[in-house]
Amino acid sequence: MVTLGVPHPDLVTGALSELLQLAAHPVANTLGDLDAYVGRPLEELFPAPQRLPKVSVRARWRLPGLVSEDLVFRSLHVPLEPRFRRRYLRRYRETHRVYARRIRPAAARRRPRLLYLHGYMQPETHIEEFALLAGMALQLNVEIIQMQFPYHGRRTPRGARFSGEFYWTADLVRSVEALRQTLLDARTLLSCLLAADARPVGVSGLSLGGALTLSLTCLEERFAFSIPLIAHMDLAALLADAPVLGRMRRDLRSFGWGHKEFEAFVTSMGWHRLLPKLPVGRILLIAASNDRFFDPRVVKGMWKRWGRPAIRWYPTSHMGFIAHLPEALRVMREFIDDHVANEHASL
Repeated sequence: MVTLGVPHPDLVTGALSELLQLAAHPVANTLGDLDAYVGRPLEELFPAPQRLPKVSVRARWRLPGLVSEDLVFRSLHVPLEPRFRRRYLRRYRETHRVYARRIRPAAARRRPRLLYLHGYMQPETHIEEFALLAGMALQLNVEIIQMQFPYHGRRTPRGARFSGEFYWTADLVRSVEALRQTLLDARTLLSCLLAADARPVGVSGLSLGGALTLSLTCLEERFAFSIPLIAHMDLAALLADAPVLGRMRRDLRSFGWGHKEFEAFVTSMGWHRLLPKLPVGRILLIAASNDRFFDPRVVKGMWKRWGRPAIRWYPTSHMGFIAHLPEALRVMREFIDDHVANEHASL
């Protein structure tokens, strides 16, 4: 008798993403334009915001003890590569405006705030808003601000066939610019939040949002704390491992690039020189020990390089982590209370 093994949930997710990718547009080969990013200082590749844009606050909904609003402002992003700059201005106008959903519990007026970054290809849905974001706000008792990434949700260009289609692909110029824009938009949003209210702001994110949280931890010392969820920030390892990036791997191979060439490019940008700007005690890592998206061995290596911050492991896959989210939120609440909220309340 032959017993069939249960497929790994991360691999199942990869197979489903392959079906979605059948609808995706062909991508441009922009490898010849990557010199625009080589040899530049990190401060130029990933700049801090130079001004505060005007922020519009728009009401979304109101429940007893809970208010939802949109924060909307113009992205300060200017692409570095000249040909993409023209494409960005002409074809991707929807990405020029930043949307952030803010959920404010009435009981959290004197509590820290949390900038939350979502996952890859995640659309903007009411189910997510009520089941995840509102639940997080109530369980953590903090104001949650979720920023929408370029090419996702309301920032999806009209020509895209699904949310996030244009975000991380073998069109590496567009992918690098999407990364640059996301990090700048998040830092701009942080500046706007701190200008309006002195309460501390932390950052957290799940999956791709966790990788971007780690990146922001290395770029922005103004965050009060950082809690990346099931992620590392090794872009080459992510490309090699993540089941949902099979299309990107195949397209790059058709352009003549494999892991070695991509790794060399990431290194040439100085990405691997990034280290945390926050004290180690303000960082909490949450990881999955059977993760096929973000290799646990890479997570452990990063943890050592970062000075061994607090880390909580869960015996699960990447996709299986959602079952552990309630426990992870309790751990996050304790961390915020112990390291930030109580300290702020005593000032």
